[in-house]
Amino acid sequence: MERDDIMALPDYDCLTCSACCHQREGTILVTEEDVAHWASVGRQDMIDSLGEGHFGERAFLMREEDGACVHLGLPGKPHHCQVYDVRARVCRDFQAGSQQCREFRRERGIPNP
Repeated sequence: MERDDIMALPDYDCLTCSACCHQREGTILVTEEDVAHWASVGRQDMIDSLGEGHFGERAFLMREEDGACVHLGLPGKPHHCQVYDVRARVCRDFQAGSQQCREFRRERGIPNP
């Protein structure tokens, strides 16, 4: 099974969490490869959703009201990604249940299984 196919480890359900999508402004970084891919598939909206990130890179903008990525949430599904099919490499590579996942959950007050 490839990493892109792994949604979550059995005890870590991303669709009830989304702690990784709630970060400080400028920290969900995207690569130039992400930007090139979005341009090639006509997703200018993805490019337009970027702001200045740390280290001189680009990053997803965050909503002021809750600190979540601007792409988080669908009607009735607050933890779903609106752009899952074209999400950034950092999002595709993020591993549910990893040390970073557990830390993000702790910071948001979400118990780890």
